[in-house]
Amino acid sequence: MSTEDERAFERWRAASESHAHALEDVQATWSRLDSTIEAHELRSLRAAALAAGPAPLRWPRLAAMAGAFVAGVGGALLVWYISVRAPEPAAVAAVSAPTRYVTAHNQRSTVTLPDGTLVTLNLDSVLDTHFTAAERAVSLIRGQGFFEVAKNPARPFIVSAFDRRIRALGTKFDVRLDGDRMEVVLVEGRVRVDRRASSPVDPFMHRHAAVDLAPGQRLVAADDAAPAVTETDAVRATSWHEGWVVFEDQALGDAIDELNRYADHPIVADEAVRQLHFSGVFRIGEPGRFGAVIQELLPVRAESRTDGATVLALRLASERPTRTD
Repeated sequence: MSTEDERAFERWRAASESHAHALEDVQATWSRLDSTIEAHELRSLRAAALAAGPAPLRWPRLAAMAGAFVAGVGGALLVWYISVRAPEPAAVAAVSAPTRYVTAHNQRSTVTLPDGTLVTLNLDSVLDTHFTAAERAVSLIRGQGFFEVAKNPARPFIVSAFDRRIRALGTKFDVRLDGDRMEVVLVEGRVRVDRRASSPVDPFMHRHAAVDLAPGQRLVAADDAAPAVTETDAVRATSWHEGWVVFEDQALGDAIDELNRYADHPIVADEAVRQLHFSGVFRIGEPGRFGAVIQELLPVRAESRTDGATVLALRLASERPTRTD
């Protein structure tokens, strides 16, 4: 807004008490939207719109009122509406060219696949996609991915990782590769994890290898060993895709290793510090802030080295914590 626009707006607001009340109502509406709409909800709306394809040349039915904003002079009130049309199976692309998605060592990225599925790739990850008319196939070559699968019962969504396959319909789950270890965490829906057949006898050798997961379960598979399934807090375990990491009564060393995955400058600590336990929620990529908070919670002190690293050391009994308000 120009200076003249601001003056005109102030004159309009002062001209009537109803104008001032209208502005307060709009501001309250936007405040509620800011506090209640989560990132995953916005991504779901975006996925639905993309999957629906071009809208026909007719007035769409109004699905929801997004909010209002006082925009002009003389009492004009501009109201914005969002119209979302549910995707139709016929509108979803059946076949797409093979595509590779890659993230760097310090990068996370969310991509929308041709069917409307959302995939958030963690740092240093590689994902290949190959959609056919029969199935939606993707391969996690390296790293970690969080999948929010668009529903389409006629075409299963299959993630290949190492020698395993994760088969899903409409669901949310996380797949992480770490060395020769694969981890699957199911947030909602259902998935089946089994082995990919490498020879004609493989289905008979591993006929009991298929595992169905329920929401809140974690599957860990490594080498030829039978997969282990345990209960977990799925939302906490997958919080990385929203930019947070959550620790609950966890060794400080394990937390440091996890946070260092996302940091350009590492957190360094000796073994005595790494054995301490704590709980907390931290933003990814802020090692300095992590050090400042930890020294308030535990008997440690945090110092910054000239190379950018954050060093944690045991605090002597005579030392007082350094506050960083």
